[in-house]
Amino acid sequence: MKLTNHINKIAFQDPQRPPTTWSLTAVKQINFFIGPNNSGKSRKLREYFLLGKSSLILDSDLLPVEQCIHHWRSDVSLSQQSQILSKTRRQLSDYIADVENIIETNQSVGINELNQALIQKAHGGNRGFSAHLQNLLIEPVKKANQSKWATLEQINQIKGWQSVYIPTLRSLRNIHDTDAFYQRTTTDYFPRSPSKESIFTGHTLYDDVKAHLLGSHKEREKVRKYEKYLSENFFFGQDISLVPRIDTDVVYFKEGEKEERPIYDLGDGIQSIIMLTYPIFMANENTMFFIEEPELFLHAGLQRTLIETYANHEEHMFFITTHSNHFLDIAQERDDVSIHKVCQNDGGSTEVTPAEEFEELLTELGVRASSVLLANCSIWVEGITDKLYLRTYLNKYIEELREKGYEQKANQLSSYHENLHFVFTEYQGSNITHWYFGESNSGEHINSTPARKLNHKILLIADADIDGKGGRVELLKQDLGDTFILLEWKEIENYIPQKIIIDTAKARWETFNGKKECKFNASNITQVGLFEKNNEGIGRTLERYVQKPKELKRNFYSDDSGTIKDKVKFCHTAIEIMNSEDTDWKLTPELTKLCERIWAHVIDSNK
Repeated sequence: MKLTNHINKIAFQDPQRPPTTWSLTAVKQINFFIGPNNSGKSRKLREYFLLGKSSLILDSDLLPVEQCIHHWRSDVSLSQQSQILSKTRRQLSDYIADVENIIETNQSVGINELNQALIQKAHGGNRGFSAHLQNLLIEPVKKANQSKWATLEQINQIKGWQSVYIPTLRSLRNIHDTDAFYQRTTTDYFPRSPSKESIFTGHTLYDDVKAHLLGSHKEREKVRKYEKYLSENFFFGQDISLVPRIDTDVVYFKEGEKEERPIYDLGDGIQSIIMLTYPIFMANENTMFFIEEPELFLHAGLQRTLIETYANHEEHMFFITTHSNHFLDIAQERDDVSIHKVCQNDGGSTEVTPAEEFEELLTELGVRASSVLLANCSIWVEGITDKLYLRTYLNKYIEELREKGYEQKANQLSSYHENLHFVFTEYQGSNITHWYFGESNSGEHINSTPARKLNHKILLIADADIDGKGGRVELLKQDLGDTFILLEWKEIENYIPQKIIIDTAKARWETFNGKKECKFNASNITQVGLFEKNNEGIGRTLERYVQKPKELKRNFYSDDSGTIKDKVKFCHTAIEIMNSEDTDWKLTPELTKLCERIWAHVIDSNK
């Protein structure tokens, strides 16, 4: 997992007033701030932007201070407790109470600050006890969690975070010789005027591109890498060049064999993408980007591409204000995105709290997820896990095309964006009976919702287990023809490559409680194609390899129908394994064929 995603809490330092509580909790690499108008989202974002980054206080989910309490309660012997009393003149239980108070009052104390906090709290700042506290209380926790501590040390070595603010006042069209947007922004919000380099409005793009192209080889390569990014993601693999012409103050844009044109002649969406991504590619240090409403001028599909771009820059962190329901949809699917709710409390102060109920947020915004109305075609699947697996397989298909040397085809597919060129729609299993997929306008289907009114270019994928349920399959074949895919095996999980199923099952086994004498015999799964069945879910198959007492009725992997238990958790674990650089895997022939069918539908629908 990326280092920035292990940062769980942040306290920004004000030189005049050291922080006493955490500025943000439940932090991820990408953080959205959401709330009603005039709730203080932008003010809070600008406040965080201005606060110092040179000496951040960080806490991590790897080794939070709560872990100290757990260790002290369960792993400290009586003789060690006596030694603590002898050296520090306090009982271990007293220190546990101190740390519990630190947690309850949200004090900005990570494990690196815990020694100093206890010195202040328990010993009135007497540094004479520091070595004893470190050796008797802190070091044993570190030694018991060496691998986590090593990762935490890597995070703490990231010093001197830079800050960049991207305001809503931004444009690639220069309206004056001076940066009027910078002047307006600093006049209104920053009377102490941060350096020009720390506020990006788009005005400096010309000078910045020119400086990079005339600079070192490393700087020129940064521009080339950015041009390649634009090419692969937005221009179907065409060669892209950014040209700062000497006789103008405008960057010109060269696409393939086409004539150069001013960058402001591009569509508003692509211009916005450039303003929101160029500073990220050019940053020389670990940077915290503070961005106002990036959804402006961005289609839903480009919003997803933007978040994927940010996520790929693991060395940076992002703090973003938004009103976009699409960003919230994305947050539900990713483990590197966090939502923070901003509101005014009764005293008039602005509060920022982690948001856990996305449905409540969507209601507050007064919007519904409606991307299905915007995309050029739709892929109908049973549920969320089908969508997540297929998205992973489609990306893997492109990756394998590149490995085989089919660069042009891979570039073409990479330029199709979810929620723009295609969208996944979940019909939620048996709810498929409420939809009518045919083209007839007669009144005979008055009790069904006509799916083609939402999107007329539909590809529907159904599990094999719907066969035999009345005449449903025949009706779907009649209505959809070649755009109906009936899976050969029971459900999408049966298509997961066997090695990934086994590795995921082993990872999930480690999370189960109450295993007692039970054992998962993963090494006994040797039969090739064991999970490729049309009448049995992988949960029931895996359950046969769990060794447990006869009187134990509990199932670890299988639900009553034989499908996998905790389907979404299993899915997230499987995808994390498939996306890991340490995992070497290939699409099966069946998955390759399925991906080809889906991509063919996308290509045909976007001609």
